[in-house]
Amino acid sequence: MGKIEFNMENIKKCLCTKCAVQIESQCVKDKKKMMLLITQQDLDSPMMMGSDKVPGVYCGTGKATCRDIDTNKTCKCGECPIWEEYNLVIGEPQGYFCREGEAK
Repeated sequence: MGKIEFNMENIKKCLCTKCAVQIESQCVKDKKKMMLLITQQDLDSPMMMGSDKVPGVYCGTGKATCRDIDTNKTCKCGECPIWEEYNLVIGEPQGYFCREGEAK
């Protein structure tokens, strides 16, 4: 298992914005709207925005900055292509990276 990079490729693979934990979060919805607006102008812009502005790739960046996520809902980390690609089953934490922090 290596360090999960915060890059456009992983942002596109990430399932966080489709995860029940985040799906009802107004904060996440606002971040998604902002990302959409910015990416329509500049394809590399999410990278310039910083990981705190992107609602996902928590396995590589750490805990979610949105406080209205619901970690009582079922996490999708185990279904994510990044999970398999980086063999996150052998790391810690075992999912809920949005709550627990980045994979180690």
